[in-house]
Formats: sequence, structure tokens, C-alpha cells
Amino acid sequence: MCTLSIPVNIFTFSIAINCCCHSNRVDYAFSLLATTFKRGFVPDVVTYTTLIRGLLSQNKSQEARLFFANLIKFRQVQPDVVTFNTMIDGLCKTGHADMAFWLFRSMEKCDCEPDTVTYTAIINSLCKCGLVDDALNLHSEMMEKCILPNIWTYSPIIQVLCSLKRWEEVGLLLNQMIHDMKISPNVHTFNILVDAYSKSGKLDDAKHIIQIMNERGENPDIVTYTSLMHGYCSKGQMDEALAMLSTIRSKKIMPDCYTYSILVNAYCRELKLDIAMDIYRNMASDGLSPTVVTHNILLHGLCQLGKSMEALTFFYKIQGLGHKPNIVTYETLLGGLCKNHYVDKALSLFRTIECNGLIPESDTYNIIIRGCLWSKKYDGACKLVDKMVDCGFSSDAATTSVLRHLLLSKAQDPTLVALYQKCLH
Repeated sequence: MCTLSIPVNIFTFSIAINCCCHSNRVDYAFSLLATTFKRGFVPDVVTYTTLIRGLLSQNKSQEARLFFANLIKFRQVQPDVVTFNTMIDGLCKTGHADMAFWLFRSMEKCDCEPDTVTYTAIINSLCKCGLVDDALNLHSEMMEKCILPNIWTYSPIIQVLCSLKRWEEVGLLLNQMIHDMKISPNVHTFNILVDAYSKSGKLDDAKHIIQIMNERGENPDIVTYTSLMHGYCSKGQMDEALAMLSTIRSKKIMPDCYTYSILVNAYCRELKLDIAMDIYRNMASDGLSPTVVTHNILLHGLCQLGKSMEALTFFYKIQGLGHKPNIVTYETLLGGLCKNHYVDKALSLFRTIECNGLIPESDTYNIIIRGCLWSKKYDGACKLVDKMVDCGFSSDAATTSVLRHLLLSKAQDPTLVALYQKCLH
């Protein structure tokens, strides 16, 4: 355009700057800003706000703060509420809640009134920090100033109140939102309530919320039903939990891996491995590939029943199908093998961890060391302690306790004494 002498103005530059910011090339955006000055244009507040948003989107919060401070210091432009909101939201999301709150309180000094977006960003940040009473005070403040809250203002407060089991306040806030403010909860807000009630064992309240959802035309989704299923599982009501799977399918909702994993875990806890395995196999019929979490649950269940060799066979089978284990997988198997006196198998498995691109952790070492101690493989335990210490780890309370117990019965064993001193050191 410039080469063809087609006229450009500040709006043309602002569009180009916005495109650069969205393309994660904020460096190009600032080059264009320099060009606007060379051509005699004066960037407006929209241009500067766009640049601040661009810096924040690339996690350059320090640069954004400095840029914003210079705008005010040198009076290059009068920031409007959108500029402040952009800066406050970015600071909240990058963990600078204190600075965001200071900026929020500084708005009025700059002749700029906070709006719903401003308050919502600060309230959300306070709730994430667990400061629900401060969030409630701020909510009251905005109501006094006739700044109307929205669903995103209420949802984080309701969520943290639920986590603190302050049910009476949850009810009051929900009633205010629906009846006084005429704000209809969305699926996200309803799911917060269903999940909280289910986890607290208030299943009747959770079902009542789902009933309200249906009455208000908000269709429950997989998150809603999975939360209720989790509640049934926690209370050992396995028939109701399994029935939820049928309900999900009847609603034409696709179960996900998390849904299945909850059921598998619950049946494993009930020591009903046959049903857990059937549910695991049914995942394929829904086109789902089990995650490492699902496999770890089943391996733990097998080990709990003393079927550690079956667990090992299952481990090699899923590995052959291309499923990659994580360090928890190995720790589960090592614990099961050691507990059931297959320490040689455990040692052999331990040696394969690094071959699979994983690094043993403190818990991994302690599990296998305890296995060696239980099986009187004191020399092996000694070598593993040395290796563990070289890796910067130390023995945990359980390992030290096993050593103390052995020393009481074999006080004169020099290997054990040396091992105990190493662990204490």
C-alpha cells in the first residue's frame, strides 16, 4: 500500500499491529508502532491496548507492566477501562494478583471507573488464592456501586464456597443470582454444584441440581453425570454408579476415559476385579483407548489381591500394545511384587525403568530398598541406597522404620548397622 502510494492511517496500522500480536509476533507490532511515529500518526488507546494484550499473550508480563507504566508516566495516552482490564486480567493470569489489585484500586485516580469485567477478574483471582471472604466483600462493593455481576462473577465464588463446605452461603448466593439478579446458571456453574455435592456425599442435593438443570433447559453433560457417578462410587453404591453409565448412553452422551476410570477404580476398591476388567474391556466398544491412569488402577487392584504375577503379565501385555507406562506404573508393580515376595522379579523390573526413558524417583528407590530388606538382601539394599543418595534422594520414614525393626532383632549385623547409618545420614 505504501509503495503504491495508497493512503494509510492510524486505523490501518492498528489493524496490522493487532494481526502481528495475534500471530505471536509482538516484535513486528512494535516495529509498526515505531513506523506510525515516523509517519506523524498518533496511536490511540486501542493501539496501545492491543500491544499490551500482545505482550501478555506471550507471557511478557514484566514488559507489559513497564509499557503500561510508561503510558501513564509520560501521558502518551489516557488508558480507558479496556486498557486497565487487559492489564489486570493479564496480571491475574500470570500470578501477580497483588499488583493487579493495586492497579484495580488505582483506576479511580486515573479517572477510570472499574466495570463488571474488572471486578470479575479480581474476584476470580482472589478465589483462586482461597480468599473467598475478600471476594465476597468485593462482590458486595460492586453491588453497592450498581455494577452488575454476571455468571462469571458468581461461578468462582460458588466454587470456592463449595470447596469450603459453606453450603448455606452457597444457597444464598445461588438464590441471589437466579431470583434477584435474574442470571441463569450455565452448565459450568451447575457442574460445580453437582461435583461439590457429590464429593461431599450429598447425592440427593446433586440429583436435585440435575433436575433443576433439566427444568431450565441446560442439558447435563458428561462432566455432570461423571461427578454424580463418582459420588455413588465413593459411597459404595456400585449398582447406581453402573446405572449412570446406561443413563449417559441413553442421553446420547459419549463416556470418556475418566468416566470409565472412576468405575474401574471403584470396583478395584471393592476387590471386584472381574467386573473392573469387564468395564475396562468395554472401553474399546466406545472407541476409547485406556490411559496410563486406568492401567495403573488395574495394576494396583491386582497387586492388592496378591496377584502380582498376573499384574506383571498384564503390564507386559499392555506394553506390547504400545501403551507407555509412567513412574507410578513401575512403583505400583514394584510395591506389589515386593509385598508378595517376588523381589528378584522386582529388581529385574527396576533395572528396566531407565531403558524406557524414565528416571526412578525417591519413592521408587525406597520401595525396592524395602523389598530387599524384607527379603534379607542386605547387600543389594546397600548398593541401592548408595545409588539413591548419588541421585540426591534419601530414605523415607517407612524405610527407616523397617531398618529399625530389623536392627531390634539383629542388632549385631554389621551390614544392617552400616545401612541404617547411611540412611540416617
